[in-house]
Amino acid sequence: MPQFREDLKNLMRSCGGGSGKTTTFIFTDNSIKEEAFLEDINNILNTGEVPNIFPIDEKVMVQDSVRKIAKE
Repeated sequence: MPQFREDLKNLMRSCGGGSGKTTTFIFTDNSIKEEAFLEDINNILNTGEVPNIFPIDEKVMVQDSVRKIAKE
């Protein structure tokens, strides 16, 4: 689970980081190792985020980097 969460964090950073690359996330039924994986994917699909995935200091850094791109 910790590795899955770390991979999601990296994916979210790359999608919102303004690299301009199109990103596809493929999650098959074979990828389901724990039920919590589905809960995280469901949260992404419903709200666009996973609750408490980023600690406060990392969250501030991500928000600042995305805010600059959004203003442009």
